[in-house]
Amino acid sequence: MRGKMDSVGGQSRWLSSGLFAAGALALAGCVSSSPAPENMARNTQQTAPADLQLACASAATTKFGADHASVLPVSSSPLEGGKYQIILDAKGQRSTCLIDSTGQVLSLEKV
Repeated sequence: MRGKMDSVGGQSRWLSSGLFAAGALALAGCVSSSPAPENMARNTQQTAPADLQLACASAATTKFGADHASVLPVSSSPLEGGKYQIILDAKGQRSTCLIDSTGQVLSLEKV
C-alpha cells in the first residue's frame, strides 16, 4: 500500500511541477514588446492644439447659432504655414474651420 501511495504522491508532484512549467510558458507567451510611445500609430498623426479646436467650435456656435455643448471637433490636421483644418460636428451637421496658430479663424463653412 505504501508503494502505491508514494507512486500517487510522486505523480501528484510531477503533475504539479508540470502544470507550473506549462503555466510559466503560457505567461511568457503573453508578454509582448510594445513599441516606444513615439513609434505608436496613435502618436504619428499631428492634430491641432486643443485651444485652437475650441476656438473653432466657439466660432461655429456664434456663426451658425448652434448650442455650445453640441459643437464638437471631430478631426483636425496641420496645413502649411502654421494653419490647421478642423472638422466640427453639431448634431450631424459638419463644418470645416481653417484657423492659424494664433487662434484667428480664417474661414468657417458648412460642409
